[in-house]
Parts: sequence; structure tokens; C-alpha cells
Amino acid sequence: MLIGMFTSSEVTTDGDAGNTTSEDVMHASSSATGIDCEERKTGSASDKDRATSEAPEEKYETKEAQAKREEFLKDSRALVAARPGRSVFESAPEDGSAMAKQSPPVSSEKGSEDGSHGTTASSQRSTMSMLLGIFSSQPTEPATDEIQGGPERQTPPPSPQLEELRQAVERAEAAGASSELVEHVRSKLEELEQELERDVQVKIFNAVSGEVVGQVRARPCDTASRLREGLMCQGMINTEDEGLSSINFVFGNQLLQDIVTLAEAGIKTGDSVTLVRTPLRCVTASFDGTVRLWDLHSKESEGCPCRCFRQDAAGHGPVLSAAMEPGGKTLLTVASGGEGQLWCAETGKALAELEGPAATGLFSPRGCRVMGASSDDAVRIWCAKTGQCLRSLEGHAGEVRAARFSPDGKLALTGAGDGSAALWDIASGELLTMLEGHSDVVKSVDFSADGTLAATASADGTARVWAVQFGKCIQVFQGHVKAISSVSFSPDGSRLLTASAFDGTARIWDAATGVCTLVIPGDGNVVNDAIFSPDGQKVLLASASESLRLYDAETGECVVTMFGHEDWVRCASFSPDGMIIGSACYDGTARLWSAATGKCLRTLEGHDGAVISISVLEC
Repeated sequence: MLIGMFTSSEVTTDGDAGNTTSEDVMHASSSATGIDCEERKTGSASDKDRATSEAPEEKYETKEAQAKREEFLKDSRALVAARPGRSVFESAPEDGSAMAKQSPPVSSEKGSEDGSHGTTASSQRSTMSMLLGIFSSQPTEPATDEIQGGPERQTPPPSPQLEELRQAVERAEAAGASSELVEHVRSKLEELEQELERDVQVKIFNAVSGEVVGQVRARPCDTASRLREGLMCQGMINTEDEGLSSINFVFGNQLLQDIVTLAEAGIKTGDSVTLVRTPLRCVTASFDGTVRLWDLHSKESEGCPCRCFRQDAAGHGPVLSAAMEPGGKTLLTVASGGEGQLWCAETGKALAELEGPAATGLFSPRGCRVMGASSDDAVRIWCAKTGQCLRSLEGHAGEVRAARFSPDGKLALTGAGDGSAALWDIASGELLTMLEGHSDVVKSVDFSADGTLAATASADGTARVWAVQFGKCIQVFQGHVKAISSVSFSPDGSRLLTASAFDGTARIWDAATGVCTLVIPGDGNVVNDAIFSPDGQKVLLASASESLRLYDAETGECVVTMFGHEDWVRCASFSPDGMIIGSACYDGTARLWSAATGKCLRTLEGHDGAVISISVLEC
């Protein structure tokens, strides 16, 4: 047992060995681990300040490493608590006060009575503090030599501080500590080191200049979003001195998709990826009858130039929605009077008006067609260039409340006030199958990313998933106590997100089993909007408050809170890369935020009424 090694003042040795200060301990413990200490699950100001002051290399501590660290800490406290008359299985207080109380400070200059130089209590406590520090402090990774890309990958050199800690354990064993307990601690230290070696270090180059942008440490199971977060927290992208852009990565001539892990992409330690920036712009619609297209690639000090589209000039009334075609050349607006208008996004010129009434409007994936629900029990398909009505989809017995194109643009999914949903063939206008089962209005519909599944949400408080090929309901999701406002699939199609503005919750479900895995309450018992991040790892909520909240989709923890609006947030959206969040508010402004830090990057002012829709797009 470690009886007097770290607590007794009766054993003395060389006093110079006890000159380890608390700063030295913190330095040794932080440098030895090489794992990320950044608390990405909070949005406090101190966290943001710490994140922006990090070294260029961003790190991440895996859950496995954290568990091992905590277990090692528990064992180390048992070592500290071990003394004559006390069992090593008694736990020391969390703050380490037991060690301080057991042995008063002893000067490092004081030797033993016979004049020999023994280990002082200060030295002994410093050695043990170093052991405790590695697992109780907030560690950061030491700077390492640059890792070269290419087929030959270099492994970072072992941490000298970690080696020093291993030697400290050996010295403790040689001094008479319990061999069984010390061996257990040594094994934990080795397990942690092995866990850290499994991390992936990725060097990132700028596609234009070829210069190194930064280096990020991630887990093999992380996706490209982790690389973006690393650069964002280092202050390397989307700063005040540059315009806002979408960040993508290329590896081996392939674009890294957000749903593909680094391991699946074949990325290993030492590999390099290329950063590609695409300027962003933002579309906002307001009750003041205007739609504004904002250029976000200018510096913050230069403001955000915008182009205004005023549909109410023709007496059409407030704008309800706005959408940009995938190519970015044509803008669609829908007014409260049922009028749909097509505009040239570059010049602001009105191109064509949609034939027939429209309550909603959206472009097909290829941008050649427009589909809109209407108040006359029909869904219309228009030509995206001329506004001509190509066909009318009729079959519902009530007002059509929702419509969606399939990912390939060949099918349409609609939901109506009579409680029915339907699948249609776009080319022929043929009704393929009527999806029946809901007992009240179908308020929202969605397709999975692969187009094999369809989801519907109803005022009856349930959501349903249907097999598109057979038109059969394969799962019913029950749990909301009031009407469901929206439904959407996660990017990989494995989960379903539902939100109710009436029971004030958002819920995540396993799409295959129908089990509710997470319930997220909205502020003020209201959920105005709920959406998955592009990688499916986060959920964004707009509620009955002036703030936005970003949640971990697995644990339900609020990882970032965004403050700044002066009224309720109506809706929100992500940029294509998931790093920028746009919010539309009843206070007449729209704001752009960092999804990594929660910092407000831009405030878009100019509307004279509530902003009721927003989308952040690539130019």
C-alpha cells in the first residue's frame, strides 16, 4: 500500500525532487493526454472564449477515453487515501482535501535527522498530484510535428509527460506501494494511451492557395462536420474578417458526405483533405410583403447587400413563403392571396406568375417544375420557366395541406384535410395509392433520402411511416398528446423527428421500431420549428422564446444556445454544411449564427414586419 509515499512527513529524500508547482502539474497533465477538453455541449460565453483561443489543432476526447480517465481518477484517489489504519477502498473527497489534511506542508529544504536526503512530503504529493492531474484536469494536446500526408503516415512521438507519469508509477511501486493496486493503475494508463492512439489527425489544405489551414483531431466514427467544427473553434473559418461560406472537404477526388464517417471514407491519421469554400446567401420572407436575397460573402464590416422582391406591389398581400431553385437562378414566392410568382434572382425582374391558386410552393430536385398545395382540394404542377400549369393532381376530399417531391423528382407525396395522404406519378399525374389511416388533418409529409419511405404527421397526434413501393403503413408513432405540426426523416433515414406546437415537444423516433428515443421540450411549451442538422447529429429548436437551442440528437443535451432576438423565433434553417444557422423572428430581423459556438455572425435588418421564413443557400 502507498502508506507514506505521498502523505507521511516521516520519510524524506532529495528536496529538489519536490519542486513541482501546481502549474507544472497542470502542464504535465494537459500535455500528456493529447485529448480534447473543449466542452462542446455548452453555449456559455466562457466556453466560446476558450474555444476561440485554442491552438490551431483542435482535439476531441472520446467517450471511451473519458470513461477510462474517470475510472483511473477513482483508483488514484484510493492511492492518495491509503495510509496507516485506513483501507485503500475508502474514497477520498472529490476535491482531494484528504491528502492536504493528512500531512502538513514540509519544506523541501528539510532533510532527515541523520542528514540523508529522502523524498519530502511535498515531492511525494506533487508526484501523486501529477497522476491525479492527468485525469482530473482539462487536458489539451501538445503541439506535434506536422504529419505528412501520402501513403507513408507518421505517428506522433509519445508524450514525454505521459512517460514521466509511467515512471512515477514505477517509483511508487519501488517505494513499497501495493503491487496489485499500482499494476491496476498502470494498466489503466496503458489503456488510455491506446485509446488516444486510435484518434485520427487530419491535415486540412486550402483548395485555392494550397496552404495548410489547420489540423484537427477526430474519431474514426466522426464525419466531415467534426472537421468543420474544429476549424470553426480555432477561428479559421467564417470569421468577422471574411464572408460567410459553406465548407466542404475533398479526399481522394471524392466529396466527403456528412453521413459518411471518416473511417468509411478511408481517412487515417496523417491523411490530408482539401477545403473547398462556397459563398453563401440567404433568402428571407416577411409579412411586410417582401422577400429579400442577401449576399453573405462580404465582410461583416461591409454589411450584407440584399435585393428586395416586393410582391405586395401588385396587391397580392403578405408573402407566406419563398424558395430558390437548385441552380440558384430563379426565386419563387407565394403570397397570402394565393398568387405564386417567379423571379430572376440576379436582376430581381418578375419572370412569370403561376397559373391557378397556390398556398405553398417548392421546386423539384432538378428545378424544372414547381409543385404547390392549394385551397381547392388539388395539387398543381407548374413549369418553372413559364409558370404554366402542367397538370392538376385531384383525388383528395379536403384542402391539401402539405406536398413534397421524392428525392428523384418522379413522385409526389401529399397530405390533406380529410386525413388522407397520397402518392402520385409526376409525369402522368396518376394517383398511385391513397394512404389512409389518420383520423384528422395530415399537416406534414416527408420522404426518406433514398425515397423508399414516406412519413406523414397528423392533427390526430400520430405520425406514420409508409413503404412507398407498396403503399402500406409499416409503423405508427404514438406519444404526442396533441396535434403534430411537422415531421421529417434524419439524413440517413434511420430516425424520425416530429414536433408539436400544441403539446410543446419535439420527439425523435427509431423509424424501424417506432420507439421514441428522445423527448425535447420547447421553451414556453411551444415548438415553432424543429429540424435535423445536415449530418443528423443535432436537432435545432425554435420555441416560444427569444433564443434558439441546439440539442444532441442522441443524448438530448442542449449543446449550444443562441441569444439575441427580441421576440419569439418563428423558424430556422441550416446552411448546407451545417455550420451556419439562420433564424427568422417576429422582431422583424433575421440572424446568422455559428452552429459550433452559438455566436451571432450577422444580423439582417430591413424588413418592416415579422420575418416568417429563412433559408441559407450556396451561391
